[in-house]
Amino acid sequence: MIFEPRTEGHHLSWLHYITEDFLSVGFKLTLAVDNNPKAKTLIREQFSTLMENVDIIPVFDQSGKYRYGNKLKTIAGCMEESGAEEVFLPNLDEITSNCLRFAALGIDPPRILKGSLSGVYHRPRSLKEPYWPLGNLIKTVGFYQLTKQCWFKNIYLVDEYLTKKVKNQYPNTIIHFIPDPGCGDFSHTKEDAREVLGIPNDKFVFLNYGIPAKRKGLHIAVKAMVDISPESRFFLLCAGRIVRDPEVLNNLEKLKERGNAITMDRYISDLEEKLCFCASDVVLLPYIKHFGSSAILSRAVAAGKMIIASDEGLIGKRVKEHKLGLLFESENTHELGEAIKKAALLTENEKSIFKESISKYAKLCSREAFRSALLQPYNV
Repeated sequence: MIFEPRTEGHHLSWLHYITEDFLSVGFKLTLAVDNNPKAKTLIREQFSTLMENVDIIPVFDQSGKYRYGNKLKTIAGCMEESGAEEVFLPNLDEITSNCLRFAALGIDPPRILKGSLSGVYHRPRSLKEPYWPLGNLIKTVGFYQLTKQCWFKNIYLVDEYLTKKVKNQYPNTIIHFIPDPGCGDFSHTKEDAREVLGIPNDKFVFLNYGIPAKRKGLHIAVKAMVDISPESRFFLLCAGRIVRDPEVLNNLEKLKERGNAITMDRYISDLEEKLCFCASDVVLLPYIKHFGSSAILSRAVAAGKMIIASDEGLIGKRVKEHKLGLLFESENTHELGEAIKKAALLTENEKSIFKESISKYAKLCSREAFRSALLQPYNV
């Protein structure tokens, strides 16, 4: 059984990939998902004909509450309904916070889940910093207790460096690395994509793509672009819901009045997403204290685009080690502005070197690499 109660952000695409890959090797699957009309439509649009090959169990009742009272009890209840031998969570973070704290106090999950819990742990802060702050220490104790008692079957981390560090620390738990997949049809020409999106062909386009969270750093990207000369050919493509910050909105209006920006302040369809990456020259990742991986980085390299990112965390480490683009000091708008200028002035030889590195890294987080990593522990 695959348990995924959410449909926003990366949740649907991960659910899709995991379902598709398990079905490809003959697994019988039940999906425990949000079955309200809006969510059902989104799932069917994403899954197409796959829905014919799975059973569906709703996780919420008609009032929108978990059917069995809370998340863990609902997972256990749905597992019993489905008759499944294993529960897989594309987002194991859904349960880890409370689950690990309770385990540290000697309170175990529902018994039916013992030895059957698998999933992708996207933001395992307590594995990264096990002893501080205090909350992490409590989770470390809980994780140790659960792994010692063999509650987990397979845990996947999206951080290759952290995987190497911790996989031998928990001998009763099989910890694996799985890449954040970058896939899709990025074959649209830059000219065609720009024509559809209404972007002039003579602009050097920077894409800022994502959800309206301040930690994503849109305010830094917008301020850096505003501070650059109005006569420049730099252009900001801002796709996705925009944080309701007056300064950000005012600066975006300035850029639009100059003819140096377009905003797509709404849900971005799958096709629109591909067009945004194809239309761009560079993808911006000005994240602030971001923990973990980034699906946008994977999509950028899949589209063959270089990246400008904050010089911190896993993203900064990947950009530096794999030569995927340029780094700037986190939260420093001046440095970001300089990186923007530098990206536009790269020589053909410098562009070629980046292109080769990006192509090489894209293979590490391809759809095929994801499938191989997911299925490897099942020996299929």
